[in-house]
Amino acid sequence: MNSAVIRFLFLLPLLALIACEKSTLIGSELQPQNLGVIFTDTISVESSTILIDTVNTTNKEVILAGEYNDPLFGKVTASSYFKMQPYNSKFSFGSNPQFKSAVLSLPVYLSYGDTTQTQTLEIHKLSDSIRASRVYYNKDLMPYEATPVGTLTFKGWEASQFGKIEIPLSDSFRDEIVSLANANNSDTDSLSQADLDAFIKGLALVPQGGEAIWGFRVTGSIPAAIEIKFTADDTTEQVYRIIIRNPLTENDVANERYNSMRFNSVRCDRTGTDLQSLATDYQTLPPNSEGETFIQESLGIRTKLTFPYLKDFVANRTIAINKADLIIPVVENTYSDFYKVPRKLELIQIDADNRADQYYYEYTDPTLLLILRDTLYKRVQYEGADPLGFSYSQAVGFSTQSYSYNFDLTSFLQYTLNNLNTRYTGVNKLANNGLLVSPDLSNTGIARLVLGSAKHPFQKIKFRVFYTVVK
Repeated sequence: MNSAVIRFLFLLPLLALIACEKSTLIGSELQPQNLGVIFTDTISVESSTILIDTVNTTNKEVILAGEYNDPLFGKVTASSYFKMQPYNSKFSFGSNPQFKSAVLSLPVYLSYGDTTQTQTLEIHKLSDSIRASRVYYNKDLMPYEATPVGTLTFKGWEASQFGKIEIPLSDSFRDEIVSLANANNSDTDSLSQADLDAFIKGLALVPQGGEAIWGFRVTGSIPAAIEIKFTADDTTEQVYRIIIRNPLTENDVANERYNSMRFNSVRCDRTGTDLQSLATDYQTLPPNSEGETFIQESLGIRTKLTFPYLKDFVANRTIAINKADLIIPVVENTYSDFYKVPRKLELIQIDADNRADQYYYEYTDPTLLLILRDTLYKRVQYEGADPLGFSYSQAVGFSTQSYSYNFDLTSFLQYTLNNLNTRYTGVNKLANNGLLVSPDLSNTGIARLVLGSAKHPFQKIKFRVFYTVVK
């Protein structure tokens, strides 16, 4: 049967369901026998926990810092490393500046863990440079000077002003910056990137105790920056800034793939947890004794789903999928205000080598006229988009009504069945290698998730399918 026939048969039952095209849990109110449609929710879904050990954290929009002890996942520690960039390249502090404050100002994007407990964040000067030519991962670390140039001990949001945390800088470090700025302030000279890099190879933001991890947004209208506020000689209030560097600038290294300027290091001691044996790349664990699998952003912990009996589903017959919903419930009492669930999940396709399937991406930014290059994961697309495409990755939020994440896999399942059906000769095929359930902030956030496998007594993953057998 050719692809045109398959598409025609696929569309016929959808005419009866058109009023529900936006629903992700369609079906419970329908009477399939009246529509000529067969329903099943007994398709086997096998799940396991898998570790993707090397998570690319280069140049992400959010830098992370802090630590906390997670009762299910272990002790999590996050640090960030970044280069700086001149903001006021021509600037004079005058002959007698009256300093009011000198801080590293960090706009707050997220927090995770018990933010009511006291914790300390420190800023250190890097003793080596971040290399633009390489990619940095969650396990990478950078050497830094032992003495901090800034320290803040705080509890919860008491240090936050207007949605940002300000870490006071030492007077000696402030004075070094003032001398640097004044030395590069003339009609023929200004503070260049090279001047700044020679003075500050970069900074490290590291935690010293605490029970929370913070995420600070680097990009956006409010810059993450060193800010020195002072009264000038003419009695005006002024601010001098050096911002955390973005990769897309006129000073980028030509032809570099990433132009690495910052990255997050996120580590976890899983001793004493169900996940303590996870240690190597793409290692998998079966569900624990409670029938649970796990997910954690930035640590590379994902849940792997396989559908081992789909071939039996199409044995000696052709199936037209009318609607297919993958329902992924969250285990009760495993999340709270401190341990939030990921904002969205997505599904990454697995290749024949049992690894996350990837494709090469190249994009020319029309404003900066720069070519951006990366290797990205192949994700399941939104229903209505090309299932073989890459532009419309399906990302679904947590439903507070069903306490689950609900995916529409109608076309994805049809294309997978096409590949399993020896009678199908078209090109609309997808391999049945399985899927990785991943947060959409997999390399920026720190949220975690506990899912119920098919063995869980209550919150089981379900695959609900409405289909027609083609005679």
